[in-house]
Amino acid sequence: VAQEEREVNRLTINEQQKIDYLTFQPYSEYYPSIQNLVEHQIRSPWKHIQSLSILSSKLLKNVFAVLVVLLVYSLASIDSNFTWENMIVLLLTLGQAFFIEYLVHWKWNLFDLSFDSVVKYFACGFFLTTPSAVVFEMVISTFASVVAFVVGGFVLASDSQLAKDFESDPKLALQEFMVKYPALFIIYEFVNAFIVAAVVEEMVKYFGYRMVVTPDLLPGRSAPSSRNGNDEGTAAVGGGNSAKSARSTGAGITVAMVSVALGFACCENLMYIFVYSPPSIGVEISTLLARSLFPVHPLCAAIQSIGVCRRDLEGDKRYGLGLIILPAILLHGSFDFVLMVAAYFMQVNTIKEGTGDDATAAPENEDGATEDILEQLPSILVVFGLVIVGYTYYVVQSRAQTRRLIAMDYASASREQNSPLV
Repeated sequence: VAQEEREVNRLTINEQQKIDYLTFQPYSEYYPSIQNLVEHQIRSPWKHIQSLSILSSKLLKNVFAVLVVLLVYSLASIDSNFTWENMIVLLLTLGQAFFIEYLVHWKWNLFDLSFDSVVKYFACGFFLTTPSAVVFEMVISTFASVVAFVVGGFVLASDSQLAKDFESDPKLALQEFMVKYPALFIIYEFVNAFIVAAVVEEMVKYFGYRMVVTPDLLPGRSAPSSRNGNDEGTAAVGGGNSAKSARSTGAGITVAMVSVALGFACCENLMYIFVYSPPSIGVEISTLLARSLFPVHPLCAAIQSIGVCRRDLEGDKRYGLGLIILPAILLHGSFDFVLMVAAYFMQVNTIKEGTGDDATAAPENEDGATEDILEQLPSILVVFGLVIVGYTYYVVQSRAQTRRLIAMDYASASREQNSPLV
C-alpha cells in the first residue's frame, strides 16, 4: 500500500489527489464557490445549497426521498405500528438534532465550516459510526456477560441455599441474587457504563470525525482572524484555505466533531424510540423527551475537540487518542453509570416491596406513578449536574484555547509582516 501511495504521488500532481473519495469529484469543482460564500459573508441558505458537492447533494436527496416514502407509508395505514403519529415523532427526532446543528453551525460558526462539510460529517455519524458502535458494543457486552455468568457461578457454588432456590424457582432466585449481592451488579453496571458504552461510543465518534476528509480542514493556514471571528482570505483552488486562521480552524473542528456526534445521537435516538421501546405513541414521545433533555453526545464531542485542537493546531504532542477522549469518557460514563445504578436500586426496592410476578410490575395507579417519578428524581438531578459540570468544563477550556489560538494567529501575522520576502 505504501509503495502504491508513492507511485500515485509520483504520477499525479497534488491537486488531482484532492477529491471526494465516494464520487471522485475534485475539490476544485465545488470548493471555489464555497470560498466565495465565505469571502463575501453570504448567509443565503439557497446559495449554500447550490454550492454543495455531488456527494452532499446525493445524501440530502436520498434522505428527502426516504422521508417522502415513509410519509406515504404512514398515511396509507399499511402498518398499525407506524401511523402518521409515529411519523411526527420521527420528524421531531430528526428536528431535535437539526435544531442543535442549526445553532452550532449556522447561527454561531457558519463561515468556519461549510454546509457541505456539515452534511458529510453528520451523515458519517448517522450511517457509519452508529452501526460500528452497535457491533463493538455487542461483542464487548457479550464478553462481559460471559464473565458475569462465570462469576455468578462461583457465587452460587459458595451459596448452597441460593443454588437450591435456582433449582426450584429460577426467577425468584434471581431476584434474591440481585438483592443479596449488590456489589456484583454495581461492578457490572460500571463495566457497561464506562467500557461498553462510553469508551466504545466516544472512540467511534472520534474516528467518525477522522473518516471524513473535507477541503475546509485540510492543512494550510497563515492569516489572523478577522474582527468578526471569520476569515476573509481566499483559499487555493482544490482545497486547503491558505488564509484560514487557527481560531477559525479550531471552531471548524468543533463543529465537525459535534456534527458527527449529532448524526450518531440522532440514529441512536431513532433506535431507542422505534426499536427498543414498545409501539406506543406515549412511550415514544416520553423517550424522545428524555433523550433530548440531556444532549450528552454533542457535549462530549465538543470536549473531544479541545484535545484535537491542542494536538493538531497547538502542536501539543502529549495529546494522543487516550488523552483526547478521556474527559469525554469520564463524563459519558458517569452519566450512564448514575442512571444504570439508579435503575438497579429501583428494581431492588420493587423486589423488596412486591411479591412473585408483581415484584417487577410497573405501578398502574397515579400514586404509584408519582412515587416512581419521585424515586427517579435524585438520579435525574445528579445527571443534570453532571451535564452542567461538563458544559462548564468545555466553556472554560474552549475560551482559554480560543485566546491561545488568537495569539498564535497574531504571532503568525507578525512574522509575515517582518519577513524580508513581504
